[in-house]
Amino acid sequence: MKQQKILEFWRNVEIFDLPDFNKDAYLIEEGEPLPWLGNNKPSNANYKYRYTIIFGKIQKEVIVEHLNNLLDIKEQNDWEQSVTGFSCLSALILDEKGYPQEDSYVVASYTFGIRILEQNKNLSIVAGDLSKSKDDFLDRYNFQVFDFDGKQVFQGDRVLWEHLDKEISYLKDINKWWDQDINIYLLIETVPKDSEPNTSFLNSFYLNDLNYLSATEKKNDLGIALQSYLTLVPSTIERKDLIQNKELLLQSFDPRSMTSGRWPSKIEYGLYSAQAGAVNTIFSNLRVKEGLQGVNGPPGTGKTTLLLDVIAEVIVERAKVISDLGCDKLFESKYIKIEKESGYDQYTYSLKPSLKNNFGIVVASNNNAAVENISKELPLKKKIDSEIFPDADYFSSCSQLLIEEDSWGTLAAALGNMKNRSTFKKAFWQSEEKTGQIGFNELLHSIYKEEDKTEVYRKDFREQDRLFKSLLHEFENFKKQAEIFHQQLPKYIENKQKEAQFINELAEIKSKLIKLSDERAYLIKEENTRKNDSDKIQTLLSLQLQRKPTFFFFQKLFSTSAYKRWNSEAEELINKSRKITSLLDDSRTKLANYKNEINESESKQKKLKNNLSELNVFFSGYQKLQNILCEKYGIETKNILDIAFLQKDLKEIHLLSPYHSPKIAKLRSDIFIAALQLHQDAILVNAKRIRNNLLAFFEMLSGWSNVNREVAQNLWDTFFLCVPVVSTTLASASRLFPSIDKNQIGWLLIDEAGQATPQSAAGLIHRSKRCVIVGDPLQVEPVVSMPERLVTKLRKEQNVELDWSPCKVSVQQLADRASLSGTYMQVGDSEEKIWTGFPLRTHRRCDNPMFSIANEIAYSNQMVKAINENSTDEFLGASKWFHVECDSTPYNKHVILEEVKFLQMKIYELQQMGYFGNIYVISPFKSVADYCSNEFKKQNNISCGTIHKFQGKEADIVFLLLGSNPASPGARNWASQKPNMLNVALTRAKKRFYVIGNKKLWASCNYFNAMGNVLE
Repeated sequence: MKQQKILEFWRNVEIFDLPDFNKDAYLIEEGEPLPWLGNNKPSNANYKYRYTIIFGKIQKEVIVEHLNNLLDIKEQNDWEQSVTGFSCLSALILDEKGYPQEDSYVVASYTFGIRILEQNKNLSIVAGDLSKSKDDFLDRYNFQVFDFDGKQVFQGDRVLWEHLDKEISYLKDINKWWDQDINIYLLIETVPKDSEPNTSFLNSFYLNDLNYLSATEKKNDLGIALQSYLTLVPSTIERKDLIQNKELLLQSFDPRSMTSGRWPSKIEYGLYSAQAGAVNTIFSNLRVKEGLQGVNGPPGTGKTTLLLDVIAEVIVERAKVISDLGCDKLFESKYIKIEKESGYDQYTYSLKPSLKNNFGIVVASNNNAAVENISKELPLKKKIDSEIFPDADYFSSCSQLLIEEDSWGTLAAALGNMKNRSTFKKAFWQSEEKTGQIGFNELLHSIYKEEDKTEVYRKDFREQDRLFKSLLHEFENFKKQAEIFHQQLPKYIENKQKEAQFINELAEIKSKLIKLSDERAYLIKEENTRKNDSDKIQTLLSLQLQRKPTFFFFQKLFSTSAYKRWNSEAEELINKSRKITSLLDDSRTKLANYKNEINESESKQKKLKNNLSELNVFFSGYQKLQNILCEKYGIETKNILDIAFLQKDLKEIHLLSPYHSPKIAKLRSDIFIAALQLHQDAILVNAKRIRNNLLAFFEMLSGWSNVNREVAQNLWDTFFLCVPVVSTTLASASRLFPSIDKNQIGWLLIDEAGQATPQSAAGLIHRSKRCVIVGDPLQVEPVVSMPERLVTKLRKEQNVELDWSPCKVSVQQLADRASLSGTYMQVGDSEEKIWTGFPLRTHRRCDNPMFSIANEIAYSNQMVKAINENSTDEFLGASKWFHVECDSTPYNKHVILEEVKFLQMKIYELQQMGYFGNIYVISPFKSVADYCSNEFKKQNNISCGTIHKFQGKEADIVFLLLGSNPASPGARNWASQKPNMLNVALTRAKKRFYVIGNKKLWASCNYFNAMGNVLE
């Protein structure tokens, strides 16, 4: 149940999320006429008024101060960004006649949280308090079921001042801590008649999801990806360090893992090694199973490019399923009827199981800009190579109003908030009379409305299917060739080692044979000499026998002197004969042994030569395969994984593109474009069913109809079939997918995940089968507005480790922690090492010294620079640290007026040089950034802010305005406690980075000292 404890802790944190007070609401006085009691109506008959009553306007700082007092938290340091703005206690939404609806009221959850802290109770009861507050609301407003024109409506009393007074009394009763007046504010909006009330602005966007998840009884009730996300440390034995172990990185380049689909960008540019390895790893791990993969992407390392290829491959994978099913069998034969309160029944059609909850792609981020970037980039015609792919088109006639520039296809929908949903529906679904653009609704209807054109598109589908399969077949043939070559690399290395060994052995044998031959010749000579000696002795012995004394028997019997003399001579000759015979035998034995040894060596020599011949056959075949890859498929030798590739330094490898060539890039892009065309034809063949489903989908999306989870999933998958990618902020996800549950989203891609608190992604990860989480924990960190001591109290109450605190970790860090493929990084000069997900390391944004400084302070010098330097004579000369001292009392704590004046002078110099491009002015302190914003508010090309404003952005020139009171070292220590702030500032600058501030004070701080050593 440990994971439930973590979820409960996160839920409790979100209870104290402070809603923003709507600045457009105005104060209404007691007894003032209530506008809904009149007969006011908008001039446009298609619109209506909606009234939002907001109770209380309280400074967030006051709420935080009360929480600090409750928890005995000391005063916040002046350099830390304090919570700003106003909050409220509750809100009530009324229709144009002043009637509340069942879900139109909500009390801010923090009010119950404060009450529970005051009572020293467990925060788990907040969910019950919120539920009871809704029941109390229904009682206070006397909700009943009414019959309007045959339609059953659950509605409360028309709101009068007496109801508002009761509301004030109720709020005072539950907010004893607030002893000031509770004023009433009113927001009047003109909204489409069919729009529904939405009180989501009042409480945490994540609270409902966390309430639901924390209430799960079993671990398996959570999605596999979320279970991984909530695992503290996987088996470290299984971790693959791709930087320390180069072979593990090289394994990710296996052609078997290459994806069929590629985003149709410039074909001469391939993914760099780590990008390609990351994409291959994502699909190797997640193609057929659920799970999660973190990708660590430092600035300028191509995170978006990587995500585009992931999207392309998912679309190709679905096209394969469509091809297998055939255009006439995408749907089940039966329909699903949706009975509506109006009495009008709606018919929808169920997709085949193989097309459900596998291919829908959701791109999410904590950052609005990141979400907008991906949803706007996908349809942009300039984001593809239109010269090479002139016919690339995917329902482009329905997507032109989605973006301001030329569009090539309806690839993405930004649907996070209600405004985005309405905008998308109008631009995509509805026709536009003024521009003549045909909406997708009308386009589908036109297929069967009058003359049925289904057969035309059925024929097109068959032709496109043949092309699609042909392209896939061609790519599979390439992969087979590349894979055969790739798989032979270990054998090649082994055979090269064998070749060297065989050559050495041959040389040894040759030397040995020469030696043996020389020694044998000597033995033959020795044998001949000994044989001659033996023959001579045998001759002498024969003569000696012939010279026996007469009467030999008697002389021997009586041992005469003549016998003794003869016998002595004979024995001497016999001994000599024996000795020389023994020597001769020894020579002959040696000769026989040498002959055997020579024969054996010659046999080995022959075998080694045969082995070398066999190796040469292998090497010849290996070279032929390499030649095929080079000549037939156009792959440069440097991008082929051969022995030379393996021997390269890791930094050299990061600059290569394994198995990439323009020809292969075009083939893979053609597959993706053919996949889209196959989708388009299949959709048009099934125009009626899809149109029926999308009519129901847009009603569901607009909040006009409630459907069960099975129907909701089918409608979403139908939409994903037509529009492959949906983007949303994490904050909007629970409202966008209220009826989508565990594993019903095929793919979740979270961008800039280092900025997001860990709890913000839990609900969306639970809904998703496969999660790819991309970001960098060393850039902008999550913003947690509540006091850290309160977070600590909530954490300890659930007995949860610090590793799960939103004050300490982000979505990215949890995803990295759960990923087996990654690397360790040492942060700056500290001994701390952090594990990151799959490491992207090829940087294509910044010149030096920005690159080298950031690489040193944040990335253990693991990044590799892939762009050439520009002239240092441009702009204000080379990047520099302008030392400016404060001669007066700082303005507003950290604003040094001398620095601001110096900045103004330098910007003036740039303008005098004719430079009017974008300039970023970044400061560690909000007060400094705000002051500069005011100073340069009339110059649109100059943007001022803290790093939070510039995450994901870039400019040729960046000024870092340091500020800080010289007498306040704590402020500088705070700004330099981690490399994140300086890292982000540095990596916004493409060409020049100019620092303005007191170098004597700042250059002694962590990380800033490294910059001080480089910048003059």
